Amino acid sequence: MLTINNDQKPVINLDPGGNSSIDLEAIIEQIWKDLAGTASRADIRSLVIDVAPRYADARIFTYVPIFMRKEVRRRLLGNV
Repeated sequence: MLTINNDQKPVINLDPGGNSSIDLEAIIEQIWKDLAGTASRADIRSLVIDVAPRYADARIFTYVPIFMRKEVRRRLLGNV
């Protein structure tokens, strides 16, 4: 679920009952830098939002941003 936290940053809340929120903008910025701006932030954002639900049942949320970043980069580079 995409929500806005107290800092007015868009986050993906993977665990509504807990404290497992992922800063969406941070992931988008990392991917955009990884790809040297070859993909638009809008395209990256769309894929991040599309990928996020896959990790809603993760037992350990620590690595979720890494997995999301890897999957979105793979999709953007055409290695689906």
